[in-house]
Amino acid sequence: ENLVESELFGHQKGAFTGATSDNPGLFEVADGGTLFIDELGELPRALQPKLLRVLEDGSLRRVGSHKERRVDVRIIAATNRDLAADVQAGTFREDLYYRINVMSLQLPPLRERGHDIDLLIDHLLGNEWELEDAARRILTSYPWPGNVRQLMNTLDRATVLADNGIITADDLPADIADGKS
Repeated sequence: ENLVESELFGHQKGAFTGATSDNPGLFEVADGGTLFIDELGELPRALQPKLLRVLEDGSLRRVGSHKERRVDVRIIAATNRDLAADVQAGTFREDLYYRINVMSLQLPPLRERGHDIDLLIDHLLGNEWELEDAARRILTSYPWPGNVRQLMNTLDRATVLADNGIITADDLPADIADGKS
C-alpha cells in the first residue's frame, strides 16, 4: 500500500526508510497530460479518498509532506474487476466509482474475439518471426484466460525457444499446446 501511495502521489525526503530524496509521483509527472492507471480495482481502500481528491479538485500531498500540490491530470483507468459489484460489497468507494466512471468501455475477453488473435500474433511477432501452421492453430484455438498479456508472454517465450526465426508447436508451453487453460 505504501509503495502504491508513493508511486502515485510521490514522497518527501525522509518520509520512510530509503526515501533519500524528494520524488514526484505519477500524478505530478503527468501534470497537464493523461495518466493511465491499470487495475484500478486493486487500489487499496485507504488510498481511494486520495485519488478521489485528485479527481475532484486536483490537489494532493506527497507522502511525508503537509504541502498541498495542484495537478491537472486526465485519468484513464482499466480493471478486470466488476467495480459496481465491489461498490455493493463495500470494497470500492461509491463516490470514487461515480467520479471515475464517466465513460466506460467494456472490452470483451480475447476468447470472445477469436478473429483478433491472428491479428495480434502477426503484430506482436512482426516480420522477424515465422509461425508454423500447427502453432498458429494451437494459438488461435486456445481460450486465453490471461487475455492479451498471456498471449504476449507466450509469444515472448516462444521466440526465445525458437530456432532460425520459426516458431513451432514445440516452442509453445505444454498447457497451451494441450489446450488446458
